[in-house]
Amino acid sequence: MFRKTSFFLAALLCSAFALSAQTDSPKYGHMNLGNLLDGLPETKSAEDSLKVFAAQLSIKDSVMTMAFQEAYLLLQKQYQDRELTAVQLQERQGELEKQRQEIQAYEEKAQKDLEAKRGDLLKPILAKIDDAIKAVAKENGILMIFDISTGSMLYAAESIDVTPLVRKKLGLQ
Repeated sequence: MFRKTSFFLAALLCSAFALSAQTDSPKYGHMNLGNLLDGLPETKSAEDSLKVFAAQLSIKDSVMTMAFQEAYLLLQKQYQDRELTAVQLQERQGELEKQRQEIQAYEEKAQKDLEAKRGDLLKPILAKIDDAIKAVAKENGILMIFDISTGSMLYAAESIDVTPLVRKKLGLQ
């Protein structure tokens, strides 16, 4: 009887330790942030706003490009018809080059403006997602959450930087 009770108590303690070890072991999570972001209604609204903004930028670019093409064709016709002197031709070519550079500068600025607008639109959405990720991690005792779409870490509990310890172990002070 004593042996059966001891064996039962030992088995009970072992299972309690095993259960305790499972619940105390670090938890790691993962998610696909890209898929989550694509599925949010706020993202759809941001994308729609971004499309409208991009269309406005594109219209101006098209108008500038068409004006350049018309000026180029006119210059080409006048040159073929020998309506321009060498000085006039050189001046007009200079004007066209300036116009081309303005178009290029506009396109570069438009691209930067588009990226800035995208960032402005996504910032509150990403902040909302970040808050939700942190809350889920804390509620579920998760130490780290990784984004499987990019391989980056989305959340990490406070941890100790072990670099000095590793440097010491390697003999680096």
